[in-house]
Amino acid sequence: MIPLKLFSPIFLLIALTSNGCLIDQSFDIPKNHEELGYYYSRDKEFIYYRGKRIDSTIPHDIDFLRKHLDRNLTIPTDVDSVSFTPLSDQYSRDKNKVYYKWIRGGKQFWVVEIDGADSESFEVLGFSLAKDKNHVWQRDSKVKEADPLTTEVFTSRVWKDAKNVWFSGRIIKAADPETFEPIGDGYHYRDSNNVYWIFNIVKVVENADPKKFTPPQRK
Repeated sequence: MIPLKLFSPIFLLIALTSNGCLIDQSFDIPKNHEELGYYYSRDKEFIYYRGKRIDSTIPHDIDFLRKHLDRNLTIPTDVDSVSFTPLSDQYSRDKNKVYYKWIRGGKQFWVVEIDGADSESFEVLGFSLAKDKNHVWQRDSKVKEADPLTTEVFTSRVWKDAKNVWFSGRIIKAADPETFEPIGDGYHYRDSNNVYWIFNIVKVVENADPKKFTPPQRK
């Protein structure tokens, strides 16, 4: 197989910090709170995640995340508690803004505003993948060049639009979006020219005929 793309070490670290599967499950919503789902709750004024206000609970080492993302992060200060709605483990919104939640170490979290996201049209496509009427979002960042109107998702990491095929927010340059499709086992894809194996890297399967290729059966 010919590898096309690799994750960088920093990319893997960031992926780990956003993995909702690492969350400590031992938590009960306070009795005086309204449960909203995904460990969010509200009282008369504020929104909480695991009993901590999302607009004022800021881990001391938020600079850790800022350093690895190499950008500023905006902690919510004016969340509309009445319209606030969790959309998934990672995404939430109110009538004005959209939010993304980073997790580190099971209990430590940062809820940040997604700058430029349209709350009304925002929808979750998969784990850490979403779109609104203007953009496709990977975590809390715009995927440049991606077209939200023609996006077709195969998995949270593999999707296409009218112009490109994407893997974790990066273009698979060899792939033809018009004919690109999954073959059936969750790892193999094909277009009119190639067969691809995609897991943590993208590989072209050498000497594979896209019309005849069948994924090998797992033992």
